[in-house]
Amino acid sequence: MPGGSVLVVEDDPDIREVLVTILGAYDYHVVAATDGADALAKLRGECPHPCVILLDLMMPGMNGAQFRAEQMNDPALAAIPVVVLSGDGRTPEKASTIGLEWLKKPVDFDALLATIRRFCPP
Repeated sequence: MPGGSVLVVEDDPDIREVLVTILGAYDYHVVAATDGADALAKLRGECPHPCVILLDLMMPGMNGAQFRAEQMNDPALAAIPVVVLSGDGRTPEKASTIGLEWLKKPVDFDALLATIRRFCPP
């Protein structure tokens, strides 16, 4: 795929669908996961080498911080860049605690695309 693969980890189906649609319109191959456990399964299966992961923090099941801890413990996954995408008012603090950059929901699509392009050059 010209734009590379992006893994979107988002429990809200509406937000997930918008992200998949927008990124797909810019020629990114997008794989969507509903929580951290689903994301890990997809990384170990249909989406093994995305150029970036967009990660919601607050999800039922395995949340974003738990996913990140599991990702960092797996040498095959640890190097994949992650960008936090969250509506939590403490997103900057939470993202920096786990060593990640962040985008605030509702997301500014120009900022989202600029961020994705840094990790997935055309």
